[in-house]
Amino acid sequence: MPKPFDANFATEPPVDLPLSPKVKNLRKAYQDAEEAREKYVQENSRYRTRDVREIWETKPRYSALALEEAKKELREAEIAAVGAGKPLPDKDEFLAPVRAKMDDYDRTVPALKALAQKAKQEYSNALLGELKAMGLKEAEKAAKARDEWEKAYKVAMEARTTLELHAGLFSWCLSAGDLDSAPRTGHSQGENLEYWELTEDGRLKFEAARTLEYHDYMVKVEGLIEPDPNPPAPVEEWAASKLPAQHYSKPIWDERVNYVGEIY
Repeated sequence: MPKPFDANFATEPPVDLPLSPKVKNLRKAYQDAEEAREKYVQENSRYRTRDVREIWETKPRYSALALEEAKKELREAEIAAVGAGKPLPDKDEFLAPVRAKMDDYDRTVPALKALAQKAKQEYSNALLGELKAMGLKEAEKAAKARDEWEKAYKVAMEARTTLELHAGLFSWCLSAGDLDSAPRTGHSQGENLEYWELTEDGRLKFEAARTLEYHDYMVKVEGLIEPDPNPPAPVEEWAASKLPAQHYSKPIWDERVNYVGEIY
């Protein structure tokens, strides 16, 4: 049995780690204890002793917000009693309920913290005690996955070789013997053979051919590559006769201007 770990042992294992019912129950007990502590602190924070000094006060003054509020209520009750000619309220009796809750807070919070720490330690120890068994199972699963990966990789490499073979034969047919492999063979950025895709009638798609870098000058046999589905619009040949007539307000040539544009 391994030595108990400190309560700071990692208590949030990976989601995929298969915990036993025992460890899961202890984990739930620890989480419940933490939630109970946090809930109590939030609901009773008014009774926590803290420094409540005002801005103008130079020295710390420790009290609780609830006690300060009770003192204000006591002061108002004292003023009302004096005004009515009645006896002053008993100070200790007036403040006793708040002081009792402050005392409860000071005792309860450490107890809840200790309970959560104890639950965390039990959960941590139980988790640690099962790590060896779980580790051996995960090692076995990893070895099995590795074997499956190796088989799949081998099949993938064989398929890749077959793909390269037939892509090369396609290139030979397309180029009428000028090419004996896909044009990107040996390309520093990869072959892009994974983009090989055919049209419904069996031709290499235009986009695939462009990605694989089958250029027009390589094509010696038509009908093996899909035509460009969006060919550029034809450009009409330039004809001087189609230029709009140009009219000048005065002759283009001015005899006073020499060939360098100077007037003489």
